[in-house]
Amino acid sequence: MFQRGCFADAERGIDDARYAVVGLPFDATASFRSGSRDGPDAIRLASYNFESYDYYYGLDLADLGICDLGNMELGADPAYAGQTIREGIAMLPDSAVPVFLGGEHSVTPAIVEALLDRDGCGPGDLGIVVLDAHLDLRDEYGCTSYSHACASRRILEKGVLAYASIGIRSGSREEFEFAAENEIPFFTARDVREKGIDLVLDRAMQGMDCERLYLSIDLDALDPSFAPAVGNPEPFGLTSWDAKRVIERTAPRAAGLDITELTPGYDRGETALLAARLAREFMAAKGR
Repeated sequence: MFQRGCFADAERGIDDARYAVVGLPFDATASFRSGSRDGPDAIRLASYNFESYDYYYGLDLADLGICDLGNMELGADPAYAGQTIREGIAMLPDSAVPVFLGGEHSVTPAIVEALLDRDGCGPGDLGIVVLDAHLDLRDEYGCTSYSHACASRRILEKGVLAYASIGIRSGSREEFEFAAENEIPFFTARDVREKGIDLVLDRAMQGMDCERLYLSIDLDALDPSFAPAVGNPEPFGLTSWDAKRVIERTAPRAAGLDITELTPGYDRGETALLAARLAREFMAAKGR
């Protein structure tokens, strides 16, 4: 089920790991740029650019207990991929916080469902924070309900009660109407620019009284000047500092993280470097 790979400073076995890095190389529903199936290995390679010691957090990532389980074999069928993800997560020990490297954003609903099942969570026990340029609230796209364009719709169907997306600047009329009718909280990139990420995050998390959060980062939430190599780039996005701040504030309560939509074929390395650094920031922020 797992193919071996290696994230920098991942020197532990799974039995004594605090963090489990898992690659999800899947992009079968890509609608503009394909190639995010190569994202996990590109992020791993980029992770070797950084020092293991983090001055801000005052810790060495080599001491955090990171294990890299490699990539799941997900095939090309969305239903099969989702089932494989759920089965794979069920095998992870409760003591290891999962860090998923995508792959397209369609992998996230299966992750959320698996974490809810594995940990015996009720609908209100796990809050979901999504960074994304797109609402992803379509019921179907490209003749499939498993599309990356349906990711947030499928997450909400898992019974999640605490949810918010940040960085939004794209969606169909029907998606915005669906969000309004169902009172689904979302915050635009303009909101972040005008009010600041901390105020937006305060509002996003107002109703999240749950002990644990799950953070999903679709890299297209960031402006293409920071993350150009994504499946569906949208100008006027978040900054890398915005994403870092979200991680700093959510990581202490986080049950896991995914970073999705890196398309290495369109990259000169900067997007993969950012993705790798965000993953490392998450582990450092949670580990301090």
